[in-house]
Order: sequence, then structure tokens, then C-alpha cells
Amino acid sequence: MTTTKSVKGPALRRLLARRFPFVVWKGRRGRGEEAAFIVSNAIVNVANFGFFVVVGRLFTPSSYGAISALLSIVTVANTPLNAIQAGVVNATVLARRAMGEPSPRRIIGWFAVCGLALTLLVAGASGAIDRYFSLTSFVPVLMLALWFAPSVVSSALCGSLMGHYKFRVIAVANVVGALARIVLVLVFALSGHLFGLAGPVLATSTGVTVTSLWILVAVRREPSWRSPTILELHLTQTFWAFISLAGFATFVAIDVILARHLLGAAAAGNYAVASTAGKIALFLSVAVPIVAYPRFTAHHADGTSARHELRQALALVIGLGVLAGAVMALVPHLVIAVLFGHRYVAAPMLLRILAPEGAAMGVVGLFTYYHVAQRSLYAFVPWSGVALVTLFMTTGRLHAHGLALLMLVSAVAVALLMAIPALWGDPVRHEVMLGSAPRGDFDD
Repeated sequence: MTTTKSVKGPALRRLLARRFPFVVWKGRRGRGEEAAFIVSNAIVNVANFGFFVVVGRLFTPSSYGAISALLSIVTVANTPLNAIQAGVVNATVLARRAMGEPSPRRIIGWFAVCGLALTLLVAGASGAIDRYFSLTSFVPVLMLALWFAPSVVSSALCGSLMGHYKFRVIAVANVVGALARIVLVLVFALSGHLFGLAGPVLATSTGVTVTSLWILVAVRREPSWRSPTILELHLTQTFWAFISLAGFATFVAIDVILARHLLGAAAAGNYAVASTAGKIALFLSVAVPIVAYPRFTAHHADGTSARHELRQALALVIGLGVLAGAVMALVPHLVIAVLFGHRYVAAPMLLRILAPEGAAMGVVGLFTYYHVAQRSLYAFVPWSGVALVTLFMTTGRLHAHGLALLMLVSAVAVALLMAIPALWGDPVRHEVMLGSAPRGDFDD
């Protein structure tokens, strides 16, 4: 394991290494590309939040609730795709060690087929989705269906590049796609809402298509693309992460989906706005578990405890979450007015509850990544939160305030349930699944 003594550089870097060693890692190459990737993630998060702010100002609360509910499907789908991407990274790294430079052609082709199948499946279910969300047309659902094919392909493309320690292309592509999304939604708005609710959804699908095409061009230029050695992905390697992270993503988005389905249109719109603002407390710390995850995985591979890194990561996640949640809970009217305008009169009171809920979700996310690395069944606990919220909301017919309280209590309960075995339970001692990355991939 890399120690603080091995970290060289400016005083700030040494200080970070002493306090939070998982934040400062030593890759074999491409440190500039890794830094570009981290910065681009911050830019993309800001751009994505700006997208929702723009949509919130351009549409009525009722319309915003419909758009937010539809795009919650994207939130749910993104995390399983990230799990698949991690599987491609692991497969690429291991294959490069065993047999040189493997070609990702076959895997990308299979992902393209799967993505097209998902697009057709969602398009075929557009009528049912339209009725579930009480939309006025199935066209926005068709626009959403276009998101799946390029997103699935992009997950494989990014995994291939990351397996070769190449991040700069992904960083640029992500920023370009995010900017294209915002520009398009503004163009659609200036055209007099010609596309209606379908405009922001089509902008989202177009943005990810731009990103995917940008990365595809870069991957096809790689020497490995023409390699006779074909990269093989064993899906069992990523199944654990796929199911676990899907549970976390569903837990994050379930309240907005249920609000749109069970509450009135205006109430659902106010709830969606408050939820979007409250998720700032989650997004501020979302990079922490991603950075810490390689350390957790390396410790599991070596059969050593990762609790030291876990406690440091937990302190950082809680600190960022509490800071953001406290600010929004203290001045909710100002936050909503600045971000979304004055039309969402019920949103500030909801934000007082959903801001701490966002901070608690950040903790749930950290423990989810930790238990995934440990191959622990506790990684599935967020699914119990989904079941709990769904059960109480559908049987009790709660109002918006009740749903917000239910989400806060559920998030805290799930975080505590996952924290107990992670911080005080017996360490998990499994045989590492094939494809798990050994320590050497992250430390010199």
C-alpha cells in the first residue's frame, strides 16, 4: 500500500496525503489525464445541475415534475452502466497483463446490440410509461428511449480507455456532451417550446450521443482496436456491482418517481425541485467513494482491512454533506428562488427535509461502494430502502411533506444499517472474484 512517505510534491499534496491518503494516489502513468478527468467530472456535475435549473425556470411546476420524473429513469440506469464500465476496466487491465493489447471490438459490438434492444424495449413501452407518469403524450418517452443505445455503448468505450489509463478523451467528451445538452434545451426553449416536454429529454439523449461518438472516434484510433487478441468480459465479475449500485441509484430517485405517480402535478413539480436542490449535498461528495473504491478493492484483494480509509472517507463525506445540507436547510427560500425562481412556493419547506436526506444519501453511497468491494451482502441494503419507501407511499398515500420525511428516515436508517458491519463487524474474507483489480493497478 502506498504510504504517506511515498507521496512527493507540494506541501498541500503532502498534507492531503497525511489526512486523506486515498485522495492522493500514484498511477503508473497519465496523472495529467486523471486530473483532467476529475476536473471534467466537476464541470459536468455543475452543467447537469445547471440544466435542471434552466428547465425549472422555463417550465411550469407541473411540467418540470414530468420532466424530472422521466429523467429519474436516466439516474437509475446510469449506475448499472457504471458497474459494467468497471467490469470492462478490470477485464482490460488483466488481459493486457496476460496477452498484450486486447481489442474491445467484440465487447463494444455486443453492447451496441444490447443498447439498441433497450431502446426498442423502452420505445415499445412508451404508452405504458406515458400513462404511469400521467404525461400528455408518449413522444417524450420515445425521446428518452434514444438515450439508452449510446449510453450503453459509451460505458464500454470508457471502460476500454480507462483500462489503458487514458482519461483525457473521456474528460473532453463528457464536457462537450454536457454543454451540448444545455445549448439544445435553450434552443428548444427559444423556439417557443416547439418540442414541449420532449425538448429537455431530447437534449439529454443528444448530449450522450455526442459524448459516445466522440469517444468512439478516439477508441477506433487506438492500436488495440485492430489487435487480433479479442477482449472478453465475464459478466459475473460485474454482477455484484451492477445489482448493488442499481439499488443505490434507485433509492436516490425513487421519491421523485413516486411523487410524479401518486401526487398532484403541481405538488410533484415542487417536490422534484426541492429534491434536485437537496441532491447538491449528495453530489458534493459523490467523488469521494469513487476515489476510495480502488483502495477498498486493493485491501480486499490483499486480505487486509480498509477501515482506516473508510473512516477517513466517511469523515469527508459527512463533512461535505453536513455543510451543504445545513446551508440549504437554513436558507431554503433563498436557494429555491435563486436556482428555480419564485413559482415553486412549496419547495422551500420540502428542502429543509430533503437537504439532510441528500447528505445521508452520500453516506449510503460510500458504504455501498465499500460493501461492493468487500463482496458483502450489505451492498444490497439500499434495495430495502426502495421497498420501504414504495410500500409506505403506495399504501399510506402520503403527501409531499410525508414523503420527504419518509425519505430522510429511510436514508438515515439504511446508512446506519450499512455502517455497523462496515465499521465494527468482522471483516469479510472471501476469495476475490476473477477480474478484481489487484493493488498494483493503483500503487507504484
